Amino acid sequence: MLYLLFDFWRTIIDPPDLDLYYRYRVRNILRVEGIEDPDTEERAFNFYRRLFNAFDSRRRASCTEIPATLELESFLSFLGAEGVRDEHLRAYASPMLDLTTLKPGAREVLDELSSKYELAVVSNTPYHDMVVERLRRDGLLDFFQVIVSSHRAGVRKPVRDIFLRALEVMGARPEEAVMIGDSPYEDIEGAKKAGMRAIWVVREGVQRPEADGMIKSLEELPNLLKVIT
Repeated sequence: MLYLLFDFWRTIIDPPDLDLYYRYRVRNILRVEGIEDPDTEERAFNFYRRLFNAFDSRRRASCTEIPATLELESFLSFLGAEGVRDEHLRAYASPMLDLTTLKPGAREVLDELSSKYELAVVSNTPYHDMVVERLRRDGLLDFFQVIVSSHRAGVRKPVRDIFLRALEVMGARPEEAVMIGDSPYEDIEGAKKAGMRAIWVVREGVQRPEADGMIKSLEELPNLLKVIT
């Protein structure tokens, strides 16, 4: 049996322009607080981008996850509010759910592969539920045996433990598994350190990693798997 582990962001889904993505999040959080003033929104957006960048730097430097709730607490404090509620988390997730798009052929490819292999998602994300909900909305959730997130695992790719957690749930050994992702560092190098093979989803402007194969689209994956396995 071959086990396939997929990255999520830029592998299964594509984000829009990131300013649009984060502005949408900010606007929806403000609406939860009953704020719809354009000037306040602009100040809040500028603050949030600085806040997010600071949290993101800490996440990457430590390879540990900082949950979205802590990020929201800091942002709400800036707004003069307190207490993270479900409505805030839904607003946090809203750009993921509303603005991202599926990679071309993703549904058809995952459907085909799930009939032959065991599949998992391994994602760096501060909010597990938004990944699950995005997959559910697109009818993809049932293709995957397990969804492992840095939110739930506590550590982020490229730390080997997050890969090994997925393999443990699947009952797989590293040599039986292949990681598919777009990040040379988080996905490819991380998977290699965990003893797995890795396929790189090409990103323009990114230096080619030492992968076992490369694809420009998910539609190329089934044929490549036949070659490398």
